[in-house]
Amino acid sequence: MNIIKKHCGGIDAAIKKSQHSDSISVSGQQKICVNPQKFRDLFKSTINSLLKHLEQLFRHPKVSDIQHIIMVGGFSECELVQRAMKDTFPKKKIIIPEEAGLAVLKGAVLYGYQPEKINKRILKKTYGIQSWPEWDSEVHPETKRVRIEGTDRCKDVFYKFAVKGEKVEAGHSYGQIFQALKPDERTLECTVYISDDTNPRYVTDPSCQRLGNLIVPLPPLQKGQSLEIEETMIFGGTELLFRAKNMKTGEIYETQFQF
Repeated sequence: MNIIKKHCGGIDAAIKKSQHSDSISVSGQQKICVNPQKFRDLFKSTINSLLKHLEQLFRHPKVSDIQHIIMVGGFSECELVQRAMKDTFPKKKIIIPEEAGLAVLKGAVLYGYQPEKINKRILKKTYGIQSWPEWDSEVHPETKRVRIEGTDRCKDVFYKFAVKGEKVEAGHSYGQIFQALKPDERTLECTVYISDDTNPRYVTDPSCQRLGNLIVPLPPLQKGQSLEIEETMIFGGTELLFRAKNMKTGEIYETQFQF
């Protein structure tokens, strides 16, 4: 109140100058009264975004037949949100547990004791790595063309392991064998990328981002020799295990990423 008085001439003067002068008033020295409709309007854009998001989800074939909605989290306790959900989805049963704000925390604790309760997940991202296929003038742009060991190759190609929207079981793995292209290098950098797109072409696409990498030591190779590395992604409960195996020596290197 002192700051408003110093800079605006008081709370009454500040309200009269604002665009909300017809919906906000002051009662006594410490209380601001807000018109009920103006208060509801504060929630309107957020609630509308929530409803729009859910409507888009329910148009997806994999979840279009869902008949129950469980509302959890602190925002679910808001009566305005609850009423909007019931009005927008009258044919679905809306379930709001007691202490909805604590439901997420309780679920995390229960999952910690019984992780097998959730055995499948729908991926929110597309997962893959960078690959270097032979360059094809009809498919690849000239800017991606590089020369490696006498062969023209395309850099930055996104090689998909798992696709956004795909349902995967805990422990499910995807693997592929790649060849180390440069025999003079002592290490191989295996980088994992994720994308919001279901079919990204290059790891440099705007939808892609680097999740992390794994450095694999390489043994010395003679000219003309090749070395195969098997790269595998294993989807667990809350993490992604990335594994690289030297097919010549059997050595395995691993790292983990949180979903």
